[in-house]
Amino acid sequence: MQPSRILASQFNALNFQLHAVAESMDEEDWLRRAVAGTNLPAFIFWHIPRSLDWTIQRGIRGVPEVLASEPWASKAWARADLGTGYSLEEADAVAADVVPAEILDYADAVRSHVSQWLRGMEDGELDAPNRLTEHAKLAPGYDRPALQEALAPLADQPVWLVLSLDCFAHGWAHVEEIRLLARAGHPRPGLRSTGLRGLQ
Repeated sequence: MQPSRILASQFNALNFQLHAVAESMDEEDWLRRAVAGTNLPAFIFWHIPRSLDWTIQRGIRGVPEVLASEPWASKAWARADLGTGYSLEEADAVAADVVPAEILDYADAVRSHVSQWLRGMEDGELDAPNRLTEHAKLAPGYDRPALQEALAPLADQPVWLVLSLDCFAHGWAHVEEIRLLARAGHPRPGLRSTGLRGLQ
């Protein structure tokens, strides 16, 4: 199988997991901070497709993000940034605007664009060094010290590595983070009625 097809299957799997985690969430879980100092699940959920969109469209390809088009550009949660280096207050403000169903639709649109791009790629393009830091400096709203710091280890690395680590593995780790935060503070089955909640 061509490397580009393998990568496309990874992104399809990640998108499937976004839908799965959304389906497993209770409404109150999205804006519930179960662990002090952590980001709200709604913010993390927003951050995953935003990171994919920016990193692939603007960062690697140097083309406008999916977010720049309608219906996404006019959404309350649409921001010309991907959340890297946000304070807790900034992240909470994003979370308050998140509509999970809209984020899923946006993630589907990003996945579709990525799949089309990967299908037309030659393997040599995957081996080329990325231009993330250069493109971040050129994009209004993205030339932030925190983002430049996060991108520094990826400088000049091949595109396939950025896609595998920063896009796929990074996104998957955040999906699991959401699952853990959603579970935190929920009583274990069978303990609520026994008065043993202090043992959770």
